[in-house]
Amino acid sequence: MFTFPVSDIMTALPIEEGKRVNQVLFDLPGQTKVVLVAVAGGVEVPPHAVPYEAGVLVLAGALEVMLGETWHPAKPGQYLTVPINVRHSVRALEPSHFLVFHARGITA
Repeated sequence: MFTFPVSDIMTALPIEEGKRVNQVLFDLPGQTKVVLVAVAGGVEVPPHAVPYEAGVLVLAGALEVMLGETWHPAKPGQYLTVPINVRHSVRALEPSHFLVFHARGITA
């Protein structure tokens, strides 16, 4: 198991202009993985799908999360579930931090 100790989640991973940066916080191979993401405004994660359930929890900033063909606004405190094998993307409307949960044990 890999864990990354964080005392202040917002300063643990600074936002870099024009980039998306990630830090794995917790990883149980084949089960659950939690990733902290810091993204500059205007940056978009390319659309993709995964063979397990996932989720996005907005910590700070403002995002849009694409699920299938529909974009959903997301603000701090909101959690969006990404169903198994659904194409999804994340777009930062402003500098943002969010968590991605990979529920690799929940598959079709």
